[in-house]
Amino acid sequence: MKITRDYTQPFFRQPKRHPVRNMLIAALLGALLGLAVVWQRDAVESVIGTLSGSPATPTPRPSELATRATELFLAGDLTGAEELLARAVAERPDNIAYLYEHGWLLIELGRFEAAEAHGAAITQLDARDERGFALKAAALTWQGQPAVAIPIALSGLELNPRFAPLHATLTRAYVDSERWADGLDAGQRGLSIEADDVGVIRAYAYALQSVGSYDEAVNYLQRAIELRPTYMPIHFELAGLYLARDEDQSAIDIYNRILSLDPRNARAMLRLCLAYRKVGEFSRALGFCEDSAANDPADAEAHFQLGHLYYRDRQFQRSRDAFEQCLRHDDGFYDLSCRYRLGLSHYYTGECARGWALLRESLDLAQGTGDNVTIGNILKGLDAIESDPQCIEDAAAPVSLED
Repeated sequence: MKITRDYTQPFFRQPKRHPVRNMLIAALLGALLGLAVVWQRDAVESVIGTLSGSPATPTPRPSELATRATELFLAGDLTGAEELLARAVAERPDNIAYLYEHGWLLIELGRFEAAEAHGAAITQLDARDERGFALKAAALTWQGQPAVAIPIALSGLELNPRFAPLHATLTRAYVDSERWADGLDAGQRGLSIEADDVGVIRAYAYALQSVGSYDEAVNYLQRAIELRPTYMPIHFELAGLYLARDEDQSAIDIYNRILSLDPRNARAMLRLCLAYRKVGEFSRALGFCEDSAANDPADAEAHFQLGHLYYRDRQFQRSRDAFEQCLRHDDGFYDLSCRYRLGLSHYYTGECARGWALLRESLDLAQGTGDNVTIGNILKGLDAIESDPQCIEDAAAPVSLED
């Protein structure tokens, strides 16, 4: 069934304003002018098509792109929705509604700097539009700058104290600044305004977790899932909470539910790998890690976990390949962990010189971090190579790594 979208009601909440007579008149005039422009454009395209002997190729209008984006969003396809809204923004860079909704999708997809830029663009178009403040504050919070985000969110609330997304962002920013009581208060204020706003519910659950109210957090996340069953981030957060509470089967059930909705979701596969590894089902864990790496070959974490499992099973050639892929796609987070494990894997495949070089590089990196566990693992590897000058494969048991 095709969903007909009224684009005055976006899927990311816009501010509620109190209408006045002049604004209504202006809106009606604007709508009439817009219709006139559209009719004129369609008429010109029709004439051109008649004169050329062929109909003009229809190009989706920005509003049509936004409508289709809404359909994809409601179906859980955030990537597809973002691509369509990006096209709408490219055609109408002065449309605040498009900028705002596209900005929130960018945040959902982890593209925080681009979302922050959208917030700045909204502020340039209208310095009193709270949506610009909401986007900037949210993007900064997710970038790890909550202290910078808080005054921006508060400034937005001065313009519209009933704008729920600002309360949601402020909740998360307070929690990340270790102002837990303020976070709870902000979340409660947001819920008093929009009790069914999924963003506010999600943020309040985050605040509840920060003070150890896990049962309440579970209830709120379950409520959010009821309201938006195809919205994957809430599923992941609830499953992560279950894992932290050692309710492993409940987490596994949620990840399987995600895969029933999105069979190629590499992140769910990876989380199932970790969950099964946690409960000691290493064979099933390995299968899901392999599936995750296959579906998202650029995910360094998937290759890291896959290499870890291969190494545990003494499949050193495969662990070597996995750790090489980890280093290839890593942005710095897994560099040390993958590098020294790659060195050990090289050693156990008979490549002593390469293994030694990687372990020495890793030792220099580890000493800069002060991570004594990792330093100890690397020294064990260097000692193993030194005590095995002939580097005979399988001459010794693999180094047992401490996690």
